[in-house]
Amino acid sequence: MKIKSIRVCNFKTFKDCTIHFNDFNVVIGSNASGKSNFVEIFKFLKDIEKYGLENAISLQGGVEYFRNNQIGTSQNFSLEIVFSYKNCLLKPFNTESDLFFHIKELNYKFNVQFDDIDKNKYHIFKDELIYKCDLLKIIENREKDFLGTAEILSSLGENKLKFDFNLNLFDESANVEILDDDGLNKYLETIKKSVERSQLEPNFLLLQTPFFVFGFPIIYHQRFDKIGIFDFEPKLPKKAAPITGKIDLEEDGSNLAIVLNKILRDPEKNRKLSNFVRDLLPFIDKLEVEKFADKSLMFKLKETYAKNNEYFPAAFISDGTINIIALIVALYFSNTSFTIIEEPERNIHPHLISKVVEMMKDASKNKQTLITTHNPEIVKYANLEDILLITRDEEGFSQITRPSDSEQVKIFLENEIRVEELYIQNLLELGK
Repeated sequence: MKIKSIRVCNFKTFKDCTIHFNDFNVVIGSNASGKSNFVEIFKFLKDIEKYGLENAISLQGGVEYFRNNQIGTSQNFSLEIVFSYKNCLLKPFNTESDLFFHIKELNYKFNVQFDDIDKNKYHIFKDELIYKCDLLKIIENREKDFLGTAEILSSLGENKLKFDFNLNLFDESANVEILDDDGLNKYLETIKKSVERSQLEPNFLLLQTPFFVFGFPIIYHQRFDKIGIFDFEPKLPKKAAPITGKIDLEEDGSNLAIVLNKILRDPEKNRKLSNFVRDLLPFIDKLEVEKFADKSLMFKLKETYAKNNEYFPAAFISDGTINIIALIVALYFSNTSFTIIEEPERNIHPHLISKVVEMMKDASKNKQTLITTHNPEIVKYANLEDILLITRDEEGFSQITRPSDSEQVKIFLENEIRVEELYIQNLLELGK
């Protein structure tokens, strides 16, 4: 499953903005253009799932800083996220059924209305989850007959869950027995009755309910806590990490030693990590993690030209080296479905940027990746169609465009003016 698009309205510097995503996405823009606010959209979704809507808004600074100050209460906040699927087949019946839902797309959207009198109050105005599916009959795991389409809708209103569905079956290819038996309708009606008996607390979203976690009323889900957001601070991994810390990489990379300790104990992952590290940093011979008496961990490395088996502890390793190791771990070893990395080029020498960009492109084939950057070297080596440009319009609202769609940018490129030169001279904004 991949994130296809996001639309957000009345959120921080955004008025109404829709973003379509590729596998690899490079977000650029001048200072205060809205790059950080863009990343906050993903943090907000993660916080809703983890802490609930009220806490998620509070973590954004409360209603006052959550919505756009110019718009205020005159427009609702809304957020819509669309996921696309490739090969997601789900059985609606028992294990002997030959009828499958082929999930094509999931659309989740909710809308928050603000109170005109008490500007800190709000309520959920709209909240719905829609699955778009093809209905297939699969015989002996080979032949597939297209039976029709289905749209499965769940929504939340007056603190109650609602469930509905729309089936479009085609007689010319449908299995007659399934249509006559009406088993699919019965199955969905059973789900409908079960779901609609539930009642939720005020200001709860589908995103916070077990129904959303189970998704299509069968165990298959996309959790927003699987979105990884990283902004590495290389000084932190230089310190010993308590052995009791998380094994999932922290946003700032502070528990890198713990994560490396787990990777290095797995021979296959150890081999894979060593290959990635040596490709970018050929002077590194080996990585190890040392455990101290106070039950803390610190990683260390040995250089290829070291004598007497000498290791350098993390405290003496350069910031750039630590940043590259953290990048590799985030891209290839983190338990995330969508990886966001802020300024990945930080502390890295320019001659390595091309390899770092190629590594991120490679990782994005299996895991969608988004980075924010100011570095023209990354712009130089990224594909033009993967670049997202954030700018502020005359009213101060953030807008996101693709320079690859601009005819003016195409003319510049045809005249052998490179995209990184356009970025440095601020000409990409002229062509938006």
